[in-house]
Amino acid sequence: MTPNWMTTLDAFDSHLDVQTELVREGRYDEIAAFVPPSGLPALPRALAARAAELLIRAQALTERAGVIRDHTAQRLTQPRRPTFTQRSVPAYVDRQA
Repeated sequence: MTPNWMTTLDAFDSHLDVQTELVREGRYDEIAAFVPPSGLPALPRALAARAAELLIRAQALTERAGVIRDHTAQRLTQPRRPTFTQRSVPAYVDRQA
């Protein structure tokens, strides 16, 4: 059976739905790339608009995942506890000395 574009675009659409849900739920270790079947003929002009829409969705999801990754990396580099600066003059003096 020769793979066709309609089936491939439907599969890609479903794949994007699943990947979007995985990102939403924070299950990043389960995210997988979509691999189209080999041997596809040239994309028919009638399906170009749908393919372009799916590409935009995929790019938006990739960008969103990148923003989340960068935000997480930034949070991980911040100290967990506030850091206190060392005072050059003692804050407390023992008056009995």
